[in-house]
Amino acid sequence: MKTLLITLLFSLNALAIELTFTGPCSEEFIMRTQVEEEYENIGELTASTLTKFGIPFLGSAEGIASVFGTPVGNAAMEIISPTEMRAYGWCFAVDGVAPDLYSHEVVITHETKKITWTFGFAHFKDGQWITQCTPAYKIKPASMCEDPTTEVSL
Repeated sequence: MKTLLITLLFSLNALAIELTFTGPCSEEFIMRTQVEEEYENIGELTASTLTKFGIPFLGSAEGIASVFGTPVGNAAMEIISPTEMRAYGWCFAVDGVAPDLYSHEVVITHETKKITWTFGFAHFKDGQWITQCTPAYKIKPASMCEDPTTEVSL
């Protein structure tokens, strides 16, 4: 998947919340903006901001299934062996802490400074989920990070 770099920065003020998205192939953000509008929760802020900038996504205030063309459904599953797989999707953190809640359940407070969405994976091995929300860029999955090339023989 090609990485789209969009930086949307507006005047900074003390009440602005930084919203970033980090994709599957690099630690560098693929989108960063300062949100000055007031929202009740993380989900509303995220969905409204993506809509405002015309960025196509699948999801709602309850959560993001896909943004920036990331895979969903079976395409977001990587079968490693009969007993091991990775399930990919978007995870979020608020001020560096990943809550065990859906995005619409996390209330924004005056202390909220940064919301980070990271495309990550949950790792299933030998009948157990052994990790959750590990950033995908740590392994750079080939199915998402290698641009296909075409060889032509003449």
